[in-house]
Amino acid sequence: MRILLVDFDSRIPNLALMKESARHKAAGHKVGFVIEDPDLVIASVIFQKNRGQALGLREIFPRATIRIGGPGMYPDCGNLGAAELLKPDYDLYPSRYSQGFTTRGCIRHCPFCLVPQMEGPLRTVQLPYHFHDDRFRTCMIMDNNLLAAPGPWVHEVLEWFRDVGVGMNATQGLDARLLTEEWAGMLKDIRHPKGIPFAWDNPADEPIIVRAIGLLKDAGFNLKHDVSFYVLVGYNTTFEEDLHRCNRLREMRVNSFVMRYHKRDRRLNRLAKWANRRWSYWKGPFIPPHPQ
Repeated sequence: MRILLVDFDSRIPNLALMKESARHKAAGHKVGFVIEDPDLVIASVIFQKNRGQALGLREIFPRATIRIGGPGMYPDCGNLGAAELLKPDYDLYPSRYSQGFTTRGCIRHCPFCLVPQMEGPLRTVQLPYHFHDDRFRTCMIMDNNLLAAPGPWVHEVLEWFRDVGVGMNATQGLDARLLTEEWAGMLKDIRHPKGIPFAWDNPADEPIIVRAIGLLKDAGFNLKHDVSFYVLVGYNTTFEEDLHRCNRLREMRVNSFVMRYHKRDRRLNRLAKWANRRWSYWKGPFIPPHPQ
């Protein structure tokens, strides 16, 4: 069977397509991004803006079976089905790191997040060594809320990184509300090539954020170099609350990374431009433009 893979909009190697590739290659099929006259087309759509292009595949390949998946097409897609536990085919992309989920789902029900709809309650999936490839020195953890997993599971995940010496790259902000002295210490013993991200979405969580930063500092982190917080702005907060969170993090010598829910607000665009470039963030305080 000839199988064409189509990646419409992934910004990193597409995990679902890598697992589908591994599954079909193991069955002896010819799989790739350049396959002429395919029998089967498997497409992944991350963003809804590309739904129309994906549906057009049926006209381009009328003789092929078309399978389209991903949150851009089906927001309630929960897992990868039979391919969920397969080791990804890292030869599909020019990969430089392993990647995968140790957990799926989340304990939170943030109104701006699709994860509860897509993946449901938090559940454990795989330990990193199941999807890590020894050719890489870094492993990307794509969990939505790793620290919400049962304590022994979190301990085993972090212990693996510490003992094996593989760098950990977390794509989602860790939940500062769940950080403990033990987890802070174990995280410090792990190499974080791109730093370690947390999230501060709710201004009311300021005391918890301050406490978490204290735990990281006590564990020995270089806060200015190693730690950052994703700051969601423009959803249900005022500009003053958004600016306060960035300034408060800066006071504590921690990096901010502004995540704009809407991108039409001139002040929030300016805030993101200032905060998301470390040279400007540390050069001086933010000077807001006059509101339109």
